[in-house]
Amino acid sequence: MADELEKADAPGAARFRIRWGWFVGCIALGLSAILIGWLVAPALSYLAGVLANIGTTLLLVGIVVLLERRIIDNAVRAVRGANERSNEALRMQIRDLEDRLASLWESTSADDVARKKAETTRLTDEFTRRVVDGATGEARRGGPQRP
Repeated sequence: MADELEKADAPGAARFRIRWGWFVGCIALGLSAILIGWLVAPALSYLAGVLANIGTTLLLVGIVVLLERRIIDNAVRAVRGANERSNEALRMQIRDLEDRLASLWESTSADDVARKKAETTRLTDEFTRRVVDGATGEARRGGPQRP
């Protein structure tokens, strides 16, 4: 399936390439098998039935392969988009934590170090708890949770 990936215009984005030759070939072979069954073998009903079944199967394979590729492509796009949104939300939370810690430690004297360490521990514990609760809540509900 890796050889079926074709790079899209956007960097890092890949999409499935539909093999139109395979699709059209299945349709043509299916129609020709059905046509041969009707025209060439009308006297031999067993052979006509077999050819009709083979033709129908080939028609369905072509259609199912086309639909499957489009469904997979849409699913990949949806998952990639959700992942990017989730990553961006987490990056924003990390930036917020970094800003809060930087502002906390901007003006520190020797007397404030113990208090600032305790405050830093509290802030990082809050952040960790919020991220973990968000991830476990997301897993329980089956979808992303907004911060």
